[in-house]
Amino acid sequence: MNMQGYQAYRKTQIQTADQGGLILLCYDGAIGFLRKALKAISEKDQMSATELLTKAQNVLWELTNGLNRDAGQIAHNLEAIYNYMIRRLVDAQYHSSPAPVNEVLGYLQELRDTWQQVIQKQS
Repeated sequence: MNMQGYQAYRKTQIQTADQGGLILLCYDGAIGFLRKALKAISEKDQMSATELLTKAQNVLWELTNGLNRDAGQIAHNLEAIYNYMIRRLVDAQYHSSPAPVNEVLGYLQELRDTWQQVIQKQS
């Protein structure tokens, strides 16, 4: 694969996405990192697993920092969910356990699907 072409495509995709699209991209990124982390954990590749779990945590921090606090209770609830997922991923790193990763992966997939439905209804 041509990495320069792919990186240019991703950069354009991010720069032209609306807020909902950016949220979906974040979810997709975190989900991808977690799937790769599960593979690394199963292969006992602690270094890769740690790197991938950290990347997923960073995405969750970005989602947390990007919350519109004026949205009220929904923002507060999302912040609590994101913080919980971050703690679970730290637990997964510490114990080299796939269970917390699978848990967070399920939550992220559900949130992503919900956001996609919201975006489709707005279109």
